[in-house]
Amino acid sequence: MTPEQAHAWIEKVEELEGNAFAGKEVSDEEVLRLGNYYLSGQYLLRNLEIVQKKKQETLLGLAHLEVAEKQIIDRMREQKVNLKPDQSNE
Repeated sequence: MTPEQAHAWIEKVEELEGNAFAGKEVSDEEVLRLGNYYLSGQYLLRNLEIVQKKKQETLLGLAHLEVAEKQIIDRMREQKVNLKPDQSNE
């Protein structure tokens, strides 16, 4: 490494050290708000709400699939289509 390359490398390292955080500058108030959000457990409540909402959506989707499945099986029975043993989940 030449002295010029070493000097350029040192300057780059010093520049990076001065910019430990990337992105926009965060105010002290924002740091306190975020700190309180995590320390209070509010993020856990928010995550729980998200998971519960997704669970309800999934259960509703499953209920619709079960209705469709029952209708298909009933129609197959009406038309005397033989069900495989693992397909008669009732």
